[in-house]
Amino acid sequence: VKANGKEQAHYFLDNTEILPNDLPPVLDVEPTDGQIEQYGGEEVLFDAMRTWLTIVERAVGKRPILYVSQTFIKTHLVHAPDLCQNYPFWIARYNVYRPEVKLHFWQLCYDGRVAGIHGGVDINIFNGYQEQYDEWVATLTSRQ
Repeated sequence: VKANGKEQAHYFLDNTEILPNDLPPVLDVEPTDGQIEQYGGEEVLFDAMRTWLTIVERAVGKRPILYVSQTFIKTHLVHAPDLCQNYPFWIARYNVYRPEVKLHFWQLCYDGRVAGIHGGVDINIFNGYQEQYDEWVATLTSRQ
């Protein structure tokens, strides 16, 4: 990725329609160690993430969700506790449910089957019961 967090946030906002009842935007962060190094290191990446998250949250009025792997959390996000504490997580971790952070969504596989769709699809679940989901959705407007 060559663009900084501000450029990516504005590109996202310019090319995405966010409706009032939509779930929050999701920042998908899945770099390899080599990509992190090419980008300038962890701190540069974390600053870009914080910039994107802040700009998008202010624009849409909802706190974005971070989509990351369990490995990324254990290897890199341990060095950015503010991100772990301040944002909801959607974790991709296949086969085993052992999150290192409080997560809202869990992507448990990439090869699920859904009627009407050919090939494998991601299977995701909310981390809680229907009542907890409804309560979470009711709190989506960010506290600015």
